[in-house]
Amino acid sequence: MNAYINFAERTSALKSAMEELIATEIRRLVAQADVYVFALYDPRNSEGGPIDFKCYQREGAAGRIVVDVEFDFEGVGVWYICRRQRDAFTVRHIMTHISDGKFQSGKVASFEGFWDEFPDFVAEDRWARSYCRRLPRAAA
Repeated sequence: MNAYINFAERTSALKSAMEELIATEIRRLVAQADVYVFALYDPRNSEGGPIDFKCYQREGAAGRIVVDVEFDFEGVGVWYICRRQRDAFTVRHIMTHISDGKFQSGKVASFEGFWDEFPDFVAEDRWARSYCRRLPRAAA
């Protein structure tokens, strides 16, 4: 029994440490972003768009976006961290899937496109939808 408690405590400590490392990196990237969007997807609805989102835009050239990064959601959360370069954008998107309060998986990718297409990119994110389609229905 004592070994199980030690294992459970170590697992909990490791989970907390990893969450803080990921959150710190997301906050660092967001502070440098021009636009930041957090979108939450329902993994059972791979054809639907985000079920909830938050959007922030940097104010002025010297401004910074400051956000809280939390992992207390159920579903597939995607942080879209965007830098604009005139008519183009580069976005780093970080995805985590949390089910029953447990981290299931995560992915990181980058994408470049035209600025006027950025809202559609987030609303119709094929990357997030593709991930949800590959989930076993029982795991979603």
